[in-house]
Amino acid sequence: MYGPQGVGGLYVRSGTPLQPIGGGGGQEGGLRSGTPPVALIAAFGAALTVAVQEMAPTAARLQALRDRFIAQMRTIPGLELTGHPSERLPHHASFVHPTVSGRKAVWFLREQGIAIGAGSACSSGRETPSPVLLAMGYDPQAARGGIRITLGWDTTAADLAEAANLCADFYRSAA
Repeated sequence: MYGPQGVGGLYVRSGTPLQPIGGGGGQEGGLRSGTPPVALIAAFGAALTVAVQEMAPTAARLQALRDRFIAQMRTIPGLELTGHPSERLPHHASFVHPTVSGRKAVWFLREQGIAIGAGSACSSGRETPSPVLLAMGYDPQAARGGIRITLGWDTTAADLAEAANLCADFYRSAA
């Protein structure tokens, strides 16, 4: 949502039991200690308002950018889109390569100023195959070759074209 760091929101269905995550004072019904950061809470509320107002146009813009990026990436030999081609989040694309490590792609692209992740978000930083990609039916070697990119409100078509070109350069040299 692009709100301030240090604050967030949690929707809890009525009747759902909660346990405190730390000890201390009895604030907030005994669920947390410390003084609530009023300025951060107000800023979070403002960010939420803007996010809700901009959700539909932003999603449509990001989906168009994502689809163009996926089309560019699909021209890279060996690189395979994971998941459904269109029924996916508007700001997300992920791919696997059967023989090239996703972590090597991350390192190469990071040096070029492009931030991507390897595998699934829940397995980022591990050398083991992504459990999500394994559950999707990819073999361990391909699951190690996973990369993912997420688009943000400020992502442009030029950004994604540069990323796709750099990915093509990387996979051409690594294959």
